[in-house]
Amino acid sequence: MNLKIWFLSILVCSSLVAAPKAEHFKVDILAEGFTDPQEMVMLPDGKILICQRTGQLRMWDPVNGLTEAGFISTTNRDKTYARECGFIGLTADPDFAKNGYLYCFYSNPAKHLPEYEKKHKKDKFAAKQKDALHVNRLSRFTFKNGKLDNSSEKMILEVPTDRYNSTCHEAGSMAFGPDGLLYISTGDNTNPFSKPATPIEENKKELDAQRSASNSNDLRGKVLRIKINKDATYSIPKGNLFKPGTPKTRPEIYAMGLRNPYRITINSKTGTLYWGEVAPDKNPTGEEINQAKTAGYYGWPYVITDTQVFKDLKGKAFDPKNLKNTSKNNTGIINLPEPREPFHFYGRSCSIIGGVYHTASQNSPTAFPAHYDNHLFFADWNKSWFKAIKMDKNENKVSVTDFKLNFKFRKPIDIFFAKGEMYVLEYGNGWYNVKSGRLLRVSYSTRFNQQTTATADPRLAGMNTEMKGAKEMLTATCLSCHTAQDKILGPTFADIAIKYKNDPAAIKTLIDKVKKGGAGVWGEQPMPAHPFYSDEKIKSMIEAILKTEKLGGHHE
Repeated sequence: MNLKIWFLSILVCSSLVAAPKAEHFKVDILAEGFTDPQEMVMLPDGKILICQRTGQLRMWDPVNGLTEAGFISTTNRDKTYARECGFIGLTADPDFAKNGYLYCFYSNPAKHLPEYEKKHKKDKFAAKQKDALHVNRLSRFTFKNGKLDNSSEKMILEVPTDRYNSTCHEAGSMAFGPDGLLYISTGDNTNPFSKPATPIEENKKELDAQRSASNSNDLRGKVLRIKINKDATYSIPKGNLFKPGTPKTRPEIYAMGLRNPYRITINSKTGTLYWGEVAPDKNPTGEEINQAKTAGYYGWPYVITDTQVFKDLKGKAFDPKNLKNTSKNNTGIINLPEPREPFHFYGRSCSIIGGVYHTASQNSPTAFPAHYDNHLFFADWNKSWFKAIKMDKNENKVSVTDFKLNFKFRKPIDIFFAKGEMYVLEYGNGWYNVKSGRLLRVSYSTRFNQQTTATADPRLAGMNTEMKGAKEMLTATCLSCHTAQDKILGPTFADIAIKYKNDPAAIKTLIDKVKKGGAGVWGEQPMPAHPFYSDEKIKSMIEAILKTEKLGGHHE
C-alpha cells in the first residue's frame, strides 16, 4: 500500500470512529410551562400531544404553538397518598390518521379515605379500603378537531393498585410495536422506604414487592403486551410470558420482575422492547437498561444489575437460579424463572430510555448523522445527561458513549426520534407541581455552532461553585430533591446552612444522615439513605452546603 492510500484509509477510519462535535447539535425550545409532564406522542401531522400528571392534555403545533387539548379527571397526590398517580401514559393508534384513537393510562378518581389512615395505622391496606376502588386505567379516546372527546372513552384494562402509605412506582409508559401490539409498563406500586435493601416485608403489604413485581398473577411491576381489537376489547398475542389458562398467572404479562420501568421504547425495525429500570436507594443498587427480544423475567425484588443478589429478612442471600416467591401476599406461582441480566447498568440514579436511532432516506436534512445509526439513546432524570449504546446488527451491545450537548437540560422525562431528530420532554427542576417543563428538539448540521452559555446553574445559587463539593453535586443525585434556594422535596441548602450554623458537630451529624437516611427533621418526607457515596465525597458536599448564602426571590 502506498503512503497516500494508507493516509486516506486512516482518515476514513477516523471519521467512522470520531463522534460528531457537540456544537453541531442545536437544541430548540419549542414550548415551555408544562406542569409535571409525563409522556408525549407525535401525531402524523407533526403535532405533539403531552399529558400532564395533573390531568391536562396539551398540544404543540409547529404553526400555532402550545394549546389546551383536553382534560382527564384523575386521582392526584395528597401528601403520602397517591404519590405518583395521575395522567401518566399516552400514545396514539398506529392508524391514528384514519381513526383518531388515543390511548390514555391514568389513575381513576377514586375517593381518598383519610379516616382509614387514622383507624388502621398498623395496616393502612385494611380490608375496609375495598370501598375505594383504586385502579390505574387504560382507556381509548377519540381525538378530533384538536380536542380529546371525553364522551368517547372506552375502558380497555384496569390495574388494581394501592395508594396509601407512600406507595409509588406507577410507570405508565406505552408504545406500539411494528406488529401493532401495545406495550404498557407498570411499576411495582411499593413504598420504597423499606428498611431492608429489598422491599420484602410481608407483614406490611405496601413494603412487599413480592405481591406485585414477582407475582405472576398481578399486573404491577411488569410490561404488558396486548392486541387491541376494533371494539376496544383486547386479546392476548402469542409469545407472552404465560399462556392463557396457565393457573395463577396473567396472560397479559410480557416482562416480569420490574421495579419501575418508567419509560419504554420499541425498536421500529426489529420490535425489540427496551426500558430503563429506576434503581433503589440502598445497596446493592444500580440503574438498568433492559432489553427484551422475547418475553422474560428480570428478578426484582431478588436481584439487580449484573445479578447482584439481595438477602432475605434472615440475612440469607437469594439464589438467582432457584428463586421462590413464598410471600403470603403472593397470589401467583411460587417457583420463578431464572432472571435475565440487564443489557446495560450503571450507578444508582434515574434512567430514562430514549429510542433506537435509524438513518433513513425520509429523514430531515437536520437529522442525526449516520455515526449514530443503530444506537440506543438514554438519559438520566437526576443528572440530565445523555448516553448512546452502539449496537451491532443483532442488537448486541458494542460500546457506550457520552452524548454531550452544549445545553443545560432540566430532568429529561421522555424522548423519541422523528425524521431523525430527537424530541425531549423535560420535567423541570423539582418533584411535584413543577411548572418549568419544556418541549425541546435536538437537530444536527455542520452549519450549527451552538456554544455552552456562561450562565451559572440556578440550582446552586448562593453557593461557591468553585468548591469541590459544589462541583461534585452536579454528578450526584442531591439536586433531584434539593436546590440551594428553592425548596423542592427536601430543605434548601441555604436553610440547612442556617440551621447548623453554630453546630460544631454539623459535618459529622450530616454525614451520618446522608449515609443512613432519616425523617422528621424537615417534615414528613423521609430522606433515603445514600451508602454508595464515600465519607470523603459526602464531607466535601456538606462543606459546600454549609457555606451557602441565603438569597431572596425565586431561582427556577
